[in-house]
Amino acid sequence: MVEEAAKYIIAGVISAAIGVIGYLLKDIRSTLKERLDDHEDEIEDIKKDLSDFKASLPQRYVLRDDFLRAISNLDNKVDNISTEISEINKNISKMLGVNQIE
Repeated sequence: MVEEAAKYIIAGVISAAIGVIGYLLKDIRSTLKERLDDHEDEIEDIKKDLSDFKASLPQRYVLRDDFLRAISNLDNKVDNISTEISEINKNISKMLGVNQIE
């Protein structure tokens, strides 16, 4: 009879232990799920921010090659204007009869 009571007590303790372990595992699982959901929301926010940043890049920044091409074109235009001004100066000098040293 004592052995049978001991078996029931042991079975009760084991059942209680299994119940407590099950509860703790469920609690841990729900906590991890909440954290995962929070992280997923943060990841989505970061993706949106990155997408917005990528969309704004062309308006804020110029590629190095585009900048060099634009500066090169500007230099060519300034050189052409300088040459034209020099030609105009020569023509004016010839019209006024002034000798110009080249």
